[in-house]
Amino acid sequence: MSSRITWFNEELIIYIFRSTGWIGFLYFVGLIFALPLEMLTIILNENNEYVEFENLFSSQQMIQYVLVIVIPVLFAIFLFRFLQMKQASDFIHSLPITRRNIFFHMIGTGMGFIVLPILLTGSILILFHSAIDIERLYTIPDIWSWMGITFILEALIFSVAVLIGMVTGLSALQGLLTYIFLALPVGLFVLFAANVKFLIAGFSADYYLSANMNAISPLLAATEMEKITFFSVDILIYSILTLLFLLSSLFLYERRKLEHVSQAFVFPKIKPLFKFGLTLCMMLLTGLYFSGTTGKPGWIFFGYIVGSLLGYYLGEIVLQKTWRMRLNLKGYTAFTVFIIVLALILKIDPIQYMSKIPDEKMINQIYIGDAPLFFDDDTLDNAPTYLKEKENKEAIRLLHQQIIEKGKKVSIGELDDGKSIFLMYELKNGRRLAREYHLQNYDLYLPLLAKIYESSEYKKTVNELLNVSAEDVSKIKITASGQVEKSVTITDGQQLDEAVQALSEDLNNQSFTQMTSSFGEYASIDILLNNNKIIYLNWDSSYTQFSKWMENSGQAEEARLMADDISYILVAKTDPKIYNSNSESKLVQQIEQKPNRMKINTSPEIDLAIDNAQIDWGGEYSAAFYYKDSRDVDIKSFSGEHVPGFILDHFNE
Repeated sequence: MSSRITWFNEELIIYIFRSTGWIGFLYFVGLIFALPLEMLTIILNENNEYVEFENLFSSQQMIQYVLVIVIPVLFAIFLFRFLQMKQASDFIHSLPITRRNIFFHMIGTGMGFIVLPILLTGSILILFHSAIDIERLYTIPDIWSWMGITFILEALIFSVAVLIGMVTGLSALQGLLTYIFLALPVGLFVLFAANVKFLIAGFSADYYLSANMNAISPLLAATEMEKITFFSVDILIYSILTLLFLLSSLFLYERRKLEHVSQAFVFPKIKPLFKFGLTLCMMLLTGLYFSGTTGKPGWIFFGYIVGSLLGYYLGEIVLQKTWRMRLNLKGYTAFTVFIIVLALILKIDPIQYMSKIPDEKMINQIYIGDAPLFFDDDTLDNAPTYLKEKENKEAIRLLHQQIIEKGKKVSIGELDDGKSIFLMYELKNGRRLAREYHLQNYDLYLPLLAKIYESSEYKKTVNELLNVSAEDVSKIKITASGQVEKSVTITDGQQLDEAVQALSEDLNNQSFTQMTSSFGEYASIDILLNNNKIIYLNWDSSYTQFSKWMENSGQAEEARLMADDISYILVAKTDPKIYNSNSESKLVQQIEQKPNRMKINTSPEIDLAIDNAQIDWGGEYSAAFYYKDSRDVDIKSFSGEHVPGFILDHFNE
C-alpha cells in the first residue's frame, strides 16, 4: 500500500512533546514563581499596602528577563535538534509528511508551548484580581499588556533561534549564534562608532552612543520590558520581523541538505560571511581596547592587526572544527585590502562629512559645550546652552569654520590631550547635525568662544538664577567650603532681594575665563525657590558684588572660608607623580616630603592663597590646606596668573 501524506502527523506530535514538553513545564513553573506566587506573598503580607508596581513586569524582573531570553532559544534548539542528528533526521523525514508540514508542526507546537504558560499565568492573575481587591498592584489591562508583550518578545527571539538553526548543524553553535545575532545590531554600531572617530574629524562617538538603542536588540529591550507599550511601533516592527524570520527559515529548511549534520554551517555561502564578520568584530574590539588603555596610534593599529588575525583564526577553527591547521592567508590578505580601501574612502570623505556646516538660514538653534549630550524630544526645549540669536549662530558657524580650516585636530588616539568642543545644530527641518572636536590649539579659538560664552543669551541658558526674580526665592543657604562647619541662612525678604540682585550682577559680569575656571572657592550657595526647586552656585572670588554685600551685611565671616579657619598651607611644585596619584593622603605625604616646599601661615598670605586656589590638582603648584578645627586636609593648586607673587618668589630663588 502506498503511503499517504497528511497535514497532521500523530507520531511527530508525540516526538515533539517528548523532546520539548519539559521546557514548557519549566517555563510555566518559572512564571508561577515570578508572578502569581509573588502576588500571593504580597497579598498575605500585613504590610502589603506599601508595595506598588509600575506594571506586571516589575514583579521579579530578573526571573522574567531570564525566562524571556532563554526559554524561546531552548524551544528552537530542541525542536529542530533532529537536523543536527542523523538518526533523528532520517526518522523525521521518513514520515509521510512534507518538509513544509514538518516545519509548521514544529513552529506551531513551539509557539503553543510559549503561549500556553503565558495564558495560564494570566488566567491565574485574573482570578486573583476578581477575588481580591488588588487594583493598586495591577489591573486587567495590565494583564493583557503583559501577556501580549511577553509573547511578542519571545516569539521574535524564537524566530531568530529557528533561523539560525536552519543554517548550522551544531546545537551549541545555534544557541551561541542566536544571542550574537540578537546583540549584533547594537554591538556593530558601538564598535563602528567607537573606531570611526579615529578617521573622521568631528565625528562624535559619545553623542551617537548615548542614544537609547535598546529597542533595536530584543535582548536589551527585554531589560526594560516595563517601559514597552503593547500598541507601539516597536511591537509592530517585532511582529513583522518575527514573520519574516519564520518565512526565511522555511525557505532555508526546504533547501537544506539533510546530510549536512554536525557541520558548523550547512550553506557554503554563509561560511565566509561568518569568518570575515568575526574577523571584523575582533579587529574593532581589540582596536577599541588598546585605544582605551594606551591611546597611542601605534598600539591601536597593533590591536587591529592582532584582533583581525585572532578573529580570522577563530573563524577557521569553528569552520574546520580543529585548531591544528595551517592558516590560509589568502583570504586574510583580501580582507586586509578591503579594510584599507574602506579606511581610505572614509578618510577621503566623499560625502564631505568633515567640511559640512549648515547654512545659517537652515539653522533653528545650536547647542555648544565641551561634552556631548543626548537630546530627546521631551527635553529639547529645556536643554542648556541652546542658542537662537543671530549673533551667536554666526559666531558658532565662524568657530566651526575656523576649526575645519585650521585642521588642528588631535592626532589619532590622543583625544585626551586636547580640550573638547561639541556642537549640535538643530535644523528647521527637524534634523540634527552633531560634531565634536578635540583641539590641541584650543587657545586660538578663545576670542570667538569668549564672544559666545559671554553673551547674555548664553548666560541665561546656563544660569537659571538669571531667569527668576527675588519673589520666586524663599530661602538662601550659604555653606562654607573646606573642612569647617559654618553656614548662614537668609530668609528676610529685603535681604533675599539684595542677595539675588548681587548674584545676578556677578553672573552677568563674569568673563569667559571666570565661567570656565573656578578660583578661590569660598562657599556653596543653595537657592530654594517657591516651587521647591533648588539652584546650586559656587561662591568664588569672581563674585565681587555678592562678596561686598555679604561683608556689608556682616555675614561673610560666618558663611565663607576665611584665613582664621586655616592653620597653615604647604605648597610644592606639581610633578607627574603627584598629579597622577589618586590618593589624597598620598598627595599630602608627597607635598610634605618635598625639600623645597613652602609653608604659608600669615593671614594676609593665606587670604591671598584662598582667593587664587583652584579646586583641581592640575595646577603648576600643589597646595595642602590644614585646618584649625579639623584633621582633614584639602588638596588644591595654583596656576597661571593666579599664582600669588610670594609663591613665585619662593620657588624662583
